Amino acid sequence: MGDSAVAGSAVRLRPGTAADIPAFRALGEAVVPVTYGPIDAAYAQRMLDEWWIPEVFEKSLERNTHLVAERDGQVVALANLGRLARSYREFPHVTGDREVMWKLYVHPDHQGLGIGSRLLAEVEALVEGDELWLEVVDGNDQAYDFYLARGFVEVERVSDGRWPDDVWLRKSLGRTER
Repeated sequence: MGDSAVAGSAVRLRPGTAADIPAFRALGEAVVPVTYGPIDAAYAQRMLDEWWIPEVFEKSLERNTHLVAERDGQVVALANLGRLARSYREFPHVTGDREVMWKLYVHPDHQGLGIGSRLLAEVEALVEGDELWLEVVDGNDQAYDFYLARGFVEVERVSDGRWPDDVWLRKSLGRTER
């Protein structure tokens, strides 16, 4: 991890902690409505109400690795990685286990500076196996294109008929299990 100069301001990557939960919520409030509102406003609100709350971050911090990017002392991005089997959500369509990057979000004011790419590289380095999985909400074309450009391929789409589809992407990291 460490520091690097980005557009005249150093970006520092570090592990996320419980002390960051208010900053995680603030990041969600900045990124979720503009990202998901145009796709489905009710879904965007559901995300904030169900997945961007302190109780969920407390559980996630116990089960997953969290990385944050700080710029000028402020958390401007978040990524996390964990095993599907340790998720508090159910995934009945999945057999076996997966290492999943559950979140990679960069504050809109700090996008385009390479922060997301740096966080993704750090997450990939933490993967124990040879594949990294993630979900993208159908219609989030910016994220979808970002991941395809970095070697991910679409594997499946999961629909519940009520909310936008989840699009599962996978990247082979080209290594054998460590």
